[in-house]
Amino acid sequence: MHAVARAVEDMSMRTRAPRWLAATVGALVLGLAGPGVVSVRAQGGYALVEGWPQYPSDMQFEMGTGIAVGADGVIYTVARDVDHWASHPLAMSRYKGRGSIARWNRDGRFLGMFAEAQEFIGPHSMYIDGRGFVWVVDREGHQVVKLTPEGDKVIAVGEYGVWGDDPGHFNGPTGVVFLPDGRFVVSDGYWNSRLVWFAADGSYLKEVGGLGTEPGQMASPHAIALAPDGTLIVANFCALNAHPYVTSPGQIVEARRTPLTGCVQRYDVWSQEGEYLGPFGDAIADPGLALSVAVYGDRIYFGHTGSRPGRQHITVVDGETKQVVDRLENASVYVHQMAVDAQGDIYIASVYPEHGGEPRG
Repeated sequence: MHAVARAVEDMSMRTRAPRWLAATVGALVLGLAGPGVVSVRAQGGYALVEGWPQYPSDMQFEMGTGIAVGADGVIYTVARDVDHWASHPLAMSRYKGRGSIARWNRDGRFLGMFAEAQEFIGPHSMYIDGRGFVWVVDREGHQVVKLTPEGDKVIAVGEYGVWGDDPGHFNGPTGVVFLPDGRFVVSDGYWNSRLVWFAADGSYLKEVGGLGTEPGQMASPHAIALAPDGTLIVANFCALNAHPYVTSPGQIVEARRTPLTGCVQRYDVWSQEGEYLGPFGDAIADPGLALSVAVYGDRIYFGHTGSRPGRQHITVVDGETKQVVDRLENASVYVHQMAVDAQGDIYIASVYPEHGGEPRG
């Protein structure tokens, strides 16, 4: 059996006994191989799958940012459109509703759009929980939205399009992870520096973090995952005022406008109750740019800086031994989010079309 790695920036697909796929930022969704797909060198038994997926001729390519695989093997990809991304924040209302979700089968065949009634502004990532609910983290919408398998809204935490740092608001949420007892944790990490706990019904419970370099503080938590041992792994990304051109006046506080002295790109470990446990360990001690993390089965997948500018590796670590078991070098341009299917294929969502050979817009 071959496994694939598929990426959205360059959404291309590789095969290992697993494969991988990647899609370019000029593409509609992450995890797919769009125009200008960059060939990735096979590593550790993985092989890049070219030409995945097959886009409908009338599909508008957008910026792929998130990807997830359902229990039925259907691949979901979420995108924000390029015009919105490049626009001034005061023009955002023009583009509400342009963020979109598409569905594909393993062979890359288009299965249709999903949740078209939902108005996402700038989706950052997406997830499917153990009960089949689809979750979308809308960075520019400042919300985390839970959808039924049919695409209907169940709950939304945060106020649509309104930023803040209190219990009812986010400022650029980046990810979400689901705890065994029904609680969920949101990484509020683009222009805030915290992890926020919620009850299953979406009611606020608590938060930890804060801007800084002391133990338990963070810069920008860009991704979050639940490790096989039950701890939380958080990608600490040292970019305090990233993408200011999509923010509004006053949205980025003054303390985030200068580099954070002593900030270290790393993967941090937290308990399910919010206790800081320290950096992940030697397997990924010096990740370069700590951008993404995903957990499937007993494996932890880290997306981090590659050896070439604008290229990132995927390092696969055994969840029990914490040792590296595989590594895909130069897998994609920004491994923004990853998903793995039952066959072991890796799907990568990536961004920035110009890096994939396609002009932005």
